[in-house]
Amino acid sequence: MTIESTQPKKRGGFSYRVSDEQIQRWRTLSSEEKLQWLEDANRFLAVALTPAARAIQERFRRGDL
Repeated sequence: MTIESTQPKKRGGFSYRVSDEQIQRWRTLSSEEKLQWLEDANRFLAVALTPAARAIQERFRRGDL
């Protein structure tokens, strides 16, 4: 499965693809498991990213890069 944006293409930013299997696996998780995954990922990034990397990530997320 490919997720395509209907919005005009912006400069920079990012996109990614997920397989049908990945979507199905995500659907089997409870809301609590999904929120725990998100919390764990955010906690990891808060520790792992340097301030410079965090600034680059934010610029990339906004589509400035």
